[in-house]
Amino acid sequence: MSSRAEELFQNLQSADSIRALIGQSEDVYFDCKEWPTSDSDAQRVLAKAACGLANAEGGVVVVGMRARSTSKDEPDLVESAALVEDTSAVKSRILDLIGQLVEPGIEGVRATEINDPTGSRSGFVVVHIPPSEGSPRRSRKDWKFYQRIGSGTYPMEYFQIEERFGKRPPPKLELYFEVAHVGVQPFSPGQPVRYFVLGLRNVGAGIAKFPSIRYRHATNLINDSFGIDGNQNFGLPLRPSEAEWVVFRGGVDDVIYPQEIRKITKLLQGGSDTGHPTRWDFKAISFQAEISCEGAPTVAVEESIPEYSTNWP
Repeated sequence: MSSRAEELFQNLQSADSIRALIGQSEDVYFDCKEWPTSDSDAQRVLAKAACGLANAEGGVVVVGMRARSTSKDEPDLVESAALVEDTSAVKSRILDLIGQLVEPGIEGVRATEINDPTGSRSGFVVVHIPPSEGSPRRSRKDWKFYQRIGSGTYPMEYFQIEERFGKRPPPKLELYFEVAHVGVQPFSPGQPVRYFVLGLRNVGAGIAKFPSIRYRHATNLINDSFGIDGNQNFGLPLRPSEAEWVVFRGGVDDVIYPQEIRKITKLLQGGSDTGHPTRWDFKAISFQAEISCEGAPTVAVEESIPEYSTNWP
């Protein structure tokens, strides 16, 4: 599921959509800036804005818009466009500044240049700043930690900084589902089966402890008793469960490191005889599972397996 910051970034990919912001107020996800006349000011402004969004929920900086405060207690309103003269140069400088002046670095920063419809080099630069996990980000320009709160960016309080340093980056497990090949049914050599590899991928920054996946039995989709390696070994221990579920759950030593793929088992789908002597069909299946690990919520996932036909032998 995409975040609010990601959705906003995708929606601001045209000059018309950016100009439509005029009259709207800035918020926790949206910050607009005029491009400073001096490079020193650009360093200060960009480092502060990037840190503030990264230390909050992420967001978008639109460079080339002017915002003004209407009162002390009200958020800034987008007043008018203030186009940058050369979007390509400004985009390049923004990415350089964020990379150089934010500590530690922010992963996944993206920027898009949106030129004025007249065909000139002027326009806007839209920057997506994803939220950062683990320790907080600070500006190397003034060595302060900032956080986006409401429509403003403020220095973080000591307790906020302390709390962030105490947090470890969380793991994030995703379903790994690979269509392997069509082979021979171990117990019925005359019938072909479609093999799948079931596993887990850790796309988070933390170690996944006590990883687990359980899936519902599906028509013609069974666990290969020979395991992932053909010797009855599985990537995670197979646990007893209710009749409608198959459960693989790791113990204290079964950890999945960041960016690691843990292949757990093979699944088999038997082919259906079509009446033709050499043609076999494999029906479409909806594979449903639940994934969990320590420090992360249980996530329900679904994989749609399309139908498939083959000649055999």
